[in-house]
Amino acid sequence: MSEPPGTDHKFGVGLLDTITGLPTHALIVHVAVILVPLSAISLLVIGWRASWRRVYSLPIAGMAIIGAVAAALASGSGEALQISVRRAARAAGANARFQDHPEQGQTAQLFAILFAVTAVTLFVADRWGTRMRLPKWTPTAVYAVASLAGAVATIAMVVAGHSGATLVWKDVGTYAAAK
Repeated sequence: MSEPPGTDHKFGVGLLDTITGLPTHALIVHVAVILVPLSAISLLVIGWRASWRRVYSLPIAGMAIIGAVAAALASGSGEALQISVRRAARAAGANARFQDHPEQGQTAQLFAILFAVTAVTLFVADRWGTRMRLPKWTPTAVYAVASLAGAVATIAMVVAGHSGATLVWKDVGTYAAAK
């Protein structure tokens, strides 16, 4: 695997691969794992009433955007973490395996971005649809698409999060039992 641009070839890590010694991936991924499902559930709840959409669609779109940005940053920092883990494993004479987690993380990122776009589209359609001369049913249709995108993004986050947690925690019991 080639190293991403901007990495320090001496240590194999980029400028922001760690924060106070912790892998950035482990910190940033939690922002996406919390905000994407939270904004998806919130969007689902507010969509039933036009008055709620007018009040809450902007903050929900903002949460979805932050979640999507966090998913993209988590994906990038995950690639850097992969390089570091592979190097550490090689130095210890082992081989690091990540199963399907990297691909699942990229899928979660893609759906988080799609959901953010649909959440913003709902805000725009609901707020300015009349001025833009959109059909009256447009906010309802966009709500349906955004709800579906939010559900898929949430499922993708859960799948990627579970596989990542399994990679990190699967051998903890073995280590604890050995002591």
